[in-house]
Parts: sequence; C-alpha cells; structure tokens
Amino acid sequence: MNSEWESQLKNVRSSKGLTLEQCSDITKIPISFLIALENRDFNSLPAKIYSEFHIKKYFSFLGINPSECLQEYKNSISKLNFDEKDEGKKQEENEYFSFLMNFPYIVPSIFIMSVFSLILIINIQENENFYDEKEFLKTTEIEIKKEEVALESQKEKFSLENPSIFNLEEIDNVLEKPIKIEPERIKIVVSEESWIIIEEENDKNLIYELMQNEEREVLGYRPLIFKIGNPEATKIFINNKIINISRISKKDANYSYFEIK
Repeated sequence: MNSEWESQLKNVRSSKGLTLEQCSDITKIPISFLIALENRDFNSLPAKIYSEFHIKKYFSFLGINPSECLQEYKNSISKLNFDEKDEGKKQEENEYFSFLMNFPYIVPSIFIMSVFSLILIINIQENENFYDEKEFLKTTEIEIKKEEVALESQKEKFSLENPSIFNLEEIDNVLEKPIKIEPERIKIVVSEESWIIIEEENDKNLIYELMQNEEREVLGYRPLIFKIGNPEATKIFINNKIINISRISKKDANYSYFEIK
C-alpha cells in the first residue's frame, strides 16, 4: 500500500516533467537511491546519516515536506535493528544453555571462586585505603603549607613593588586573576564525500553538514566531539597539528567518532 508521501513524491515529479535520471543529475543523488526511495524500499538505502541527508535534499528539491517520510524511515530501520538484535540474542541464549548442559558443574565453581576473590579484594582494598588516606593527608598538609608560603612571598613582593597599596584583599584579587582560555583552531580537509559533525560541550554544533572535496576552519572550546562519516577521506588539524583518526576513533553503525578533551 502506498504511503501519502510516496504518492505525492511521484505525482510532483511527474507534474514537473522530470525523470529519475534528470532528478539524479540535478541533485547529485545516486539514481539507485531515488528508485529505492520511490519504491519505499528502505532496506536498500545506505547508512542512516547519508539517507536522511539525501531524503531532505530530494524532498526540498521537489518542494515537499519530508517529515512523514523521515518518520517512516526511522521506524523501519529501528524495527530492522531490533529484529537483528533479537535474533542474535536468541542465538546467544541457545549457545549458552547448550554449554551449561555439557558442563553442569561450572556455574557453582565460578560462583565459589567469585565469592572468594571478592572477599580477598575487599581485604586488600581496606588495607590500601588505610595507608593511602594517611599518605594523602600528609601530602595535602605539605602542599597547603607550600602554597601558603608562596602566597605570602608573592604578597610581600607585590607590597614592596607597590608601596602605595596596603589592602591585602586587592592584592589577592590581582594574584587570583583568571587565565583567559583561547579557543582551538580546527581545520577539516575532505578529499571525497564525508559527513562531518563537530560539537562543543552542551551539544553546540560547530559543523553539521555533508562535505565533498573542500576545506573548512572553525574555532571551538574543548571538550570537542567529532563524528566522521568517511574517516579515510578526512583529515583533521587542531592548531595546525594533524590528528590520527584511525588510532583514537570508535566505530558506530554509521560513522566513527572520538572526543578531544
């Protein structure tokens, strides 16, 4: 059964006298994507981050609201992911019970060993915590005394250099003036098509777009979160120093991501 957005998509394209090939040439969206979309074949679409971008772009090109299509697409891939996870979980459960049937004494043995290990770890930690606490208090006392001596020395030096000032509160305000934090200079170089997302703390977006054969520079404050759709075609420089994406990034179903603190 056709959805309302599906019929509307085909009707508007036909009314404009456009073929799928022409739409693909104009929008630069692969024709295989447009065919799958008009047939409501969400399973044939690429990763979510690319599909959502192309859906919005195509609907905008035809002057149609994409919200209904996007919602149906999200529901479809959510159900697909749930079914795959459910099937994997059932397979794991069957393997687990089969293992227990072959080795019936392993669970009690593991339980006994776990209890013994837990008791041993608790005893060790209690002894370590006792000595660590004493050492921490002693170290803290020494550090506080050092800071007090250094602060008094700075106050005396400041008073000698500025004999007209005797108010200690004013001296404290001068000594405790906060350090200005400079933003990081971030440069993105993309040699092919890649989806780039850069966020500051509190989810503030610095970049959120599909880039292709281009460079961009932005300023941002750490911590910085990077989400890269095509890391092999993307280079990232922070303050003119290149970041090795392959060593620090984590993998998701749709992209690689990492954080710079």
